[in-house]
This record gives sequence, structure tokens and C-alpha cells, in this order.
Amino acid sequence: MIEDVVGLRRQLADRACRGALLISGEKSETEQLCVDLLPDLEGEVLLIGSYPLAYLQPAQRKTVLGRECQTLIWNLHSQPDINALAASAGCLCRGGLLLILAPEPDDWVDCFSLADGSPSLFWQHILSELEQWPYLAQYSLETGFVEPEIAFPTLAPQCDLPTADQIAAMHRVGRVLHGHRRRPLVIRADRGRGKSTLLGLSAAEFLLEDRGDIVITAPRKEAAATALQHAAQRLGTSGEILNSGSSSLRFMPPDRLLDELPEARMVLVDEAAAIPPALLEKIVRHYARVVFASTVHGYEGSGRGFDIRFTETLNALTPQWQSIELQEPVRWSEGDPLEALINRLFLLDAAAPEPGTAIKADQCEVVLLDKLNLLNDTALLREVFGLLVVAHYQTTPSDLHHLLDSLATSVWVLRSPAGRVCAAALVIEEGGLPAETFDAVLQGERRMQGHLLPQSLVYHCGLSEGLELRCARISRIAVLAEYRRRGLGQRLLQAIEYFASAEGLDYVGSSFAADTTVTDFWLQQDYLPLRLGVRRDPCSGSHALLVAKPFTERASNALTPLYNRFGRHFCLQLRETYQALDAALAVILLNQSVSNESLGKDEWRDVQRFVSGEIAFEHAYPSLFRYLQSRPLSQLPEGEDTELIISRVLQAQGWSQLARRCALTGRREVEHRLRQGYRLFLSLEQGQTSNHE
Repeated sequence: MIEDVVGLRRQLADRACRGALLISGEKSETEQLCVDLLPDLEGEVLLIGSYPLAYLQPAQRKTVLGRECQTLIWNLHSQPDINALAASAGCLCRGGLLLILAPEPDDWVDCFSLADGSPSLFWQHILSELEQWPYLAQYSLETGFVEPEIAFPTLAPQCDLPTADQIAAMHRVGRVLHGHRRRPLVIRADRGRGKSTLLGLSAAEFLLEDRGDIVITAPRKEAAATALQHAAQRLGTSGEILNSGSSSLRFMPPDRLLDELPEARMVLVDEAAAIPPALLEKIVRHYARVVFASTVHGYEGSGRGFDIRFTETLNALTPQWQSIELQEPVRWSEGDPLEALINRLFLLDAAAPEPGTAIKADQCEVVLLDKLNLLNDTALLREVFGLLVVAHYQTTPSDLHHLLDSLATSVWVLRSPAGRVCAAALVIEEGGLPAETFDAVLQGERRMQGHLLPQSLVYHCGLSEGLELRCARISRIAVLAEYRRRGLGQRLLQAIEYFASAEGLDYVGSSFAADTTVTDFWLQQDYLPLRLGVRRDPCSGSHALLVAKPFTERASNALTPLYNRFGRHFCLQLRETYQALDAALAVILLNQSVSNESLGKDEWRDVQRFVSGEIAFEHAYPSLFRYLQSRPLSQLPEGEDTELIISRVLQAQGWSQLARRCALTGRREVEHRLRQGYRLFLSLEQGQTSNHE
């Protein structure tokens, strides 16, 4: 065994290739074989698993980013974290070996089974892809060592760093810093192409010029660790903030960056595909010099989705934006066969289906997919998962595991007449839980796996029936970008609602990172907003909005009071809890609330006097606030002046903050815009005004 592994590693080193060895058999025996191999494994060894092997401690998913190893061990016996498996593959260097400890292939059905005893479709998918890979070496106690079906290719030896791709990209980053404003750069690359490294080296070079501060942001600090590490090495310094002269480089998460809006000569955005487009748009609007780095295929987000969702924004705001793509791998060689295997195992390269001819919603067929058929139809699985990846900014390999293996999750698609997948949704059945667990959930003493909506309704809203009510939670719904705003999402949603109602479920609901587009979609389908999260997710920068549509009388009686309470409280919460909430989103949610309060004659007069310029904002403020709170308008009109009114009157944002955001000179111009906005409100209500006079 040891001689076989040594020989295999020699082949890989000679051919500058990465390979994999499947060691299959009984758990204790395969793990002992691996432990016996450790003394003969040269270089860094990385273990992915749930428990140690000999002296090796399992690496955590968040700590593998930026690491390198010559041997990577996946202990599948230990049911490891799926995301850690996918992430760790990028750590294996040129000539490295992946050791996979697993049951005998015939035993996978029994070893990887679900709660009801059925086999795991996800692990059947993994096994199928491994068995089809012609470069896989295998060892088992029964058959011994088996060479790969075909010989490893001979690839290019290690390249000099920085690569030609990196040098070209660094030059382009330099043009962002020194050239014309408002010309952001997008760097696209598959994993392992060194984009984070070049961001760090570029930042260090510019700090040495002492031309101003640089901020780097990413969905998580760990995602920016490689860039910061290379910058620190180049500068010969360390710390949370890297300094050179009077200039500095520091990391800030997206939400904090947009809250504080610090002065910065340039902003670097790593793993931009994993950050919601709404936040990226705000960065582009505020900062004149921005570089985005996006993974084309990978666990950090979908570069294809980034292209579809964000290119429109760049074209509108900065039409002279530039792009460059890194092709040359850094840690492994071009054409490395293991990279293709990893992509297939975790569908990292899954792409949304290509759109066909123009279609209408009523031409499409709604299909509830059988998961076994989905497993056996690789093309369909890639289409469905690819569409979900493109449509969501934070899709990970564990989502593929969940899609195939969750017993409570069903997969719905909308197919064109030609059979193409145009839309897809993941639906999870929740609720129907025993009422006696209510107190434990309400007090935060118990958290049950799954059942996100029922537990949220109990813990956050105090709904006594929250656990017992049965619901269908739509965890993902996606429509091909080319077919959006044509009613396809509505058609798919209506089919799911009909099915849920026929099955006797009490309501359909969802919880999502609220932005104007997604929120507007759900509210237009008559879903009731019940709760907006009080804290923003640090990655999405958004508050989670919980919406529901009741079908039974019991659900309606339980959920409608929550909807009414949300409407009453939201206007007040804007001043404290949601002071930084996007004003356009606030308008959409305010237009959902209903108030029976009426404005007094004296309050009405104060609003009119403010509009005419007779009294200042401070004198009229209580009446201006009450005007919005009483909701005399059936709908607040959309527009910048309305958003400005929400920001100043309801959210109490300061004069200077609003002037800066709206590119106004100061309080005088802001107040003038406020008067314009209220003048529009009054003109829309001219028919009602006479009733107050």
C-alpha cells in the first residue's frame, strides 16, 4: 500500500498533475490505513472530517481559505461538512494527492442513508461521479491497489509568480487608481487563479505610493484573508490596519462599509458574486474607484449570476467599466483533471439553462420533480441547480445536498414548450409540531431542526398557534433572467399555492433578504408582511422579511393580527430599529400598512404652512410625522422626494447625511426638497383637503 501511494505521488509530481485515491472499506480499517500512511506523506497534510486522525485535527471550512497542502484527506466515514469538502479542494497544490476514505461502493446505500432509511441521493451522485472519473486510483482490502483507467496527463510545471495574467490585472487595477474616475474594473476568475493574491499585492503597491486609504470588503473576513496576508507580507507589517506613510489598508464588511462610508481612494471587493447586487450598487454609487473580483465557478458564489444581475447596473451607472479574466491557475496546472472532477462532484460549474425563444407564462408546464429522476438525469439536475445558483447570491455545495436529500423539500420547475427549465423553486413543508413545545421555543430554550417559519412566528411574534399550523415555505424561487417580469414566477407560485391548499396546509410563506425587487414581487402576490428582522445579515446587508399567505380560516385568524401589528409598529420602528433601511424599501412596506387614524385640523394646517415656507421643519415635525403615520394617501408615490421624506421624517437621518447622499449643498436644499415632496402629497389629495377646511 505504501509503495503504491509513493509511486502514485511520484507520477503526479513528474506530470505536474493532481490526483485522487479512493481508499474504500470498513471505517476503522480504512482510517488505520490512512494513519499508517501519514509518516510517508511529505509536505502539508490537510484533513477534512468531523474528528481527528492521529495527530491531524480536522480543518474548519472558514479556516481552509488561503491554505495550501500537498495531501488532502477527505474522511467520508465521519460525515464531513459538505462546504468544507468543496472549499478544501482549492488548497491542494500541483502534484498533490487527494485521499478519499469511504465505504466500499456497494455499501454506500446503507452507510449514507436518510432518517426514513432511504439512501442519500447526494452521496449516490458523489459515488457515480467518482466511478465515472477515469483518473481515479483505488485501493480496497478486497482488491488491493488499482491503477487509474488512463494515465495522468503531463501538464506544465510550476509557473513563476506573479503570473502573466496577474501582472496584466495589476496593471489594470493601477488604471482604476490613477486613471479616470467612475471606471470600475471587474476581475473574473475560476478558483485557484490568484485573484485575491493580486488584490493584496496591488493594494500594497499603491499604499507604498501613499496616495490615500484603501478599503477591502468581502462577504466574510476570511474571504479577504489571502489578499490581506499578501499585502502585509509585501509591506513587511501586520495588524488589523496596514499602514504605509499616511495611507492605510483595512477590511470592512459590506454592511459596515455602507453604514460608515469612510473616505477611501479605492475600494476592493473580493468574492463580489457572494454579495447582493443592491449592496454592490451602493458601493459603485458612492465610491469613484472600485475593483470587483468575482469567482466564475465556486462555493463563494456564482460569477455567472453576478454577470447577469450586476452588469445591467454597471452599464447604467458606469458605462465605461472594464473587465479582465484570469485564465492561468496558480496552485495547479492548466487542464488539471482534478479541477474538473471537483466541479462535477459539487456542480460548481453548473450554469442556468440557455434561454430559447420568447415564451408566455400560460405556455409553460409546471412540474413537481421526482428526485430519483433528477439524480439520474444529470443534465436536468445541472439546469435546476444552475438556475438556483445564478438567482441567489449565497449558494453553497451544501444546498445541493439539501436539494437532493431533504425529505421535507420538494423541487418544482416551470418548463417551456421545448422542455427547457425556465423557473425553479424549492419548497419545504414545515409546522405541524406539538403544542407542548411552545414555551420552550418561545423562551429560546429549544430549537428544532428546520421549521424556520413556525419557530420564527413563535419566538419573534409570540404566535400561540405558530408551531401547530402547517405551511409550505418557499426557500428559493428563481426565474431565468431573460424571462423575468413575464409572469413566470407568479405562475409557478400559484401552482405551489394550489398544491399546498389541496394538501390541507394552512399557509404558504417565505423568509428572504429584503430588497425592493424581491419584496415587491411577494407583496404583489398578496403575501402579508409579518416581520422584518431587527438586525441585518452581515453578508447580505439586508433585513430578513417574513411573509405569508393564509389559506385556512385558522391561519387567517392567527396571521392577520400579526400583519396589522406589523403595519402599526413599522412606522415607529423606522426611527430606531430601521434607521438605515433603504427608503425605497420602506415606502413599499409602508404602503402595506393600514391606519384608521385621521389628521387633526391643526396638524393639517401645520403641514400646509411648512409646504408654503411659513414655518421651519422643527415646528412642523410632529404634524409631518403624523401625516405619514395617519396614511391619508392610499399609496405613497415612488420617487426621490418621497424617499427623502421617509429618511428625514420617519428615520430621523441628519441634514448633512442626506445632503451628502443626495448630492445637495446642505440643509437649505434638503428642506426645499422636503417641501416639494409634501406639496406633491397635498396635490394628490386635493379632493380630501376641502374636507379638512
